[in-house]
Amino acid sequence: MVLVDSNGVKIHAFVKKELVNHFDSFLAQGISKILINFSVGHSSGLYQTTIHPYKISFLETTCVRNCEELPISVSRFDPANYRDILDGSLNPDYLIADVIGQTVEVSPIEVVSVNGKDTNKITLELRNSIDVRLHTVLWGKFSTDVMEAIQLRSEHAIICVIRFGKIKVWKDERSISNAYNVSDVELNPSMAEVDNFFELLPKDELALAIVDAKPLSIIFGVSEKDDFFVNTPTKTISQFSESRQVEKCIVMCTIAAIDSDMGWYYLSCKVCAKKVLSVPNDAADDGDDDNPLMFSYYCAKCKCYNPKLLSRYKLHLHVMDNTGNSKFLLFDNLALQLVHQPCIELAGPNVDEIEEPAAIPLGLKNLVGKTYLFKTDTYKVVKIITNQDIITEFDTKTNPKVPRLTYEADNSIQSDAPEVYLWSLPIPPLCHVGMHIVNLGEAFDQNSVTRTPCTTRIKKEKTDKSGLMSCTTRSCF
Repeated sequence: MVLVDSNGVKIHAFVKKELVNHFDSFLAQGISKILINFSVGHSSGLYQTTIHPYKISFLETTCVRNCEELPISVSRFDPANYRDILDGSLNPDYLIADVIGQTVEVSPIEVVSVNGKDTNKITLELRNSIDVRLHTVLWGKFSTDVMEAIQLRSEHAIICVIRFGKIKVWKDERSISNAYNVSDVELNPSMAEVDNFFELLPKDELALAIVDAKPLSIIFGVSEKDDFFVNTPTKTISQFSESRQVEKCIVMCTIAAIDSDMGWYYLSCKVCAKKVLSVPNDAADDGDDDNPLMFSYYCAKCKCYNPKLLSRYKLHLHVMDNTGNSKFLLFDNLALQLVHQPCIELAGPNVDEIEEPAAIPLGLKNLVGKTYLFKTDTYKVVKIITNQDIITEFDTKTNPKVPRLTYEADNSIQSDAPEVYLWSLPIPPLCHVGMHIVNLGEAFDQNSVTRTPCTTRIKKEKTDKSGLMSCTTRSCF
């Protein structure tokens, strides 16, 4: 914890584990107390909460007494200068007291493995009143809180306030991150300092952009590239389907269709993000016509009826490569990485159960025919690579000898496979970057176990006798 006296001087304080229960009921953020009989020692180590050279340690005999509340001005808001962070003027061994900025870019939530445990991570870009940008990474609950606020955003700017954040340095690049169990992150808090900051922002009405995460980010010494190229086994869809062992693997494949039978979103509790249940109303049995709904929503985690609702993505993707097809399940955070639109923008603010599940929005239809790298855990997708350079490099390493088709200036088709006619080639791998999708619809029809119709239309290319390419459209079944 951090204590501040009447002069505004801050000092780090801690309570040993065995004494937490003894002092827990006496200590809370924002209240004033008098401490009697404690020890003082030198402060050292990384990420110190204050620049004070000493720290306070509670003892078994420490006495905590009530006192008159100190004015809130003693814990004054003192935002750091972005340039001091970026040029190295601030010592990364100390936590930064305050950071404030407008959120101008955000990446979808990623799930990364930290010390063997999956942890949520979100990347932001903040700007200050003079449009200097600061890279920010938030972990754990803070990431989900920020993403929910962004999905519910209005036309107003999202101001992010971070207290006791830490400076991270990687290859001479500096960024801000929350510190474990110490940092406090708020969005658009009711503070005079936030109102003043908003007035100083450039009047350019800059819109918030949802962007892909940087593909080569380093997470505790392991890059995302190594995670996909080295640390996780690679499989084709055929190998993936035949496997009887539950393990994570990398599959490069193309989205062939979006299954609309089970809908493309679900209704969740805004507070806990869990799916809500539909419970029949008692009034329905009594023939009460005043209640248009025959059911109520119930959140099993919060144990409340009719909670505030928020729609979230749940996509059932039909995917395929040159070895077969399968179905992947994609939840909200990863779907946002592909669609770049919050679910509420496609589903609308007046959320309700889907009445026409086949009505897939254009933003989702545009995913059909695109190739990505999927990291899967059984049939659930846990991570996606959308960067085309990484996908191309992955494809080159895993399929170094596959013949490729290229277009010359005269629109003729050339192949690096000697003495092989175009019509004698097997269906080319759909996941080869830079290639058109050839007979995607027919290949999916032949390999699919279920042939549920959908409204998505995809392009189909064919070659006439002159060697020129023609394009038609057909429905996907």
